[in-house]
Amino acid sequence: MTLKFIVLSDLHLLAEGKLSHGLDTTDRLRAGVAAINARHGDADFVALAGDLADLGEHAAYETLQEVLSGLSVPFHITIGNHDHRETFLKVFGPDHAGETGFVDKVIDTKGHRIILLDSAIEFGRHDGRLEQVQLDWLAARLGEAQDRPVIVILHHHANPLSTAVDEIILENGPAFATVLSGHGDIRQVIAGHVHYPSTAIWRGIPFTTLSGGHYNVTIPLGRPWTQPQILSGPAQMAVVLTDPEQTLVHFDNYLDEARIIARG
Repeated sequence: MTLKFIVLSDLHLLAEGKLSHGLDTTDRLRAGVAAINARHGDADFVALAGDLADLGEHAAYETLQEVLSGLSVPFHITIGNHDHRETFLKVFGPDHAGETGFVDKVIDTKGHRIILLDSAIEFGRHDGRLEQVQLDWLAARLGEAQDRPVIVILHHHANPLSTAVDEIILENGPAFATVLSGHGDIRQVIAGHVHYPSTAIWRGIPFTTLSGGHYNVTIPLGRPWTQPQILSGPAQMAVVLTDPEQTLVHFDNYLDEARIIARG
């Protein structure tokens, strides 16, 4: 039996009428919802991996609720560094906070365990962290699921990407990886945050990032690090197909353009 789900990230919604880097992020999310309904209506759910709002505004979360109401499949949600946790919970409801006090969640379906983790530290901080209570909770949830594959979704990248984004990485990525290593079948760790796609095997675990729905960036490899060019897209979702034999991640661009809108 195949489990199919979608990952959206980096929506960066603002109050109505405001643009982010010259982009109407609400219109972009509406295009994403339309693409999911048209192309992936057979998905089991959508996972949102943070940076839902650009400035953590109450109005942005209300807009998010309104746009997501148009999805034809269920959704699950966690937050990122651009989100304001308390404001998010006021709009979406306190039940979105897990027993850790953070926006952490477990989804068990079709022989898999999917774990969403809230990697935001505090509003205004762009790096990320998983607190000890979250690492302990994660270890317990992994221990319960030794009989099935696990996929973890969070906002911040944990593995070094050798570009300037490593300045705002998950600060305790090694501790996170140590907890993950206690499970024998971690199929993927999927993150947003960096605004470009990447794949890696780090400490024996597969890690993936997706571009997300906001601007995209060029990837300046080499040293010294230089600031990337900022591009208008593509706006991208990850489409995950997973069964007992393999876990596959496709990148589906629902807005397929990449004009330069700013230079580093």
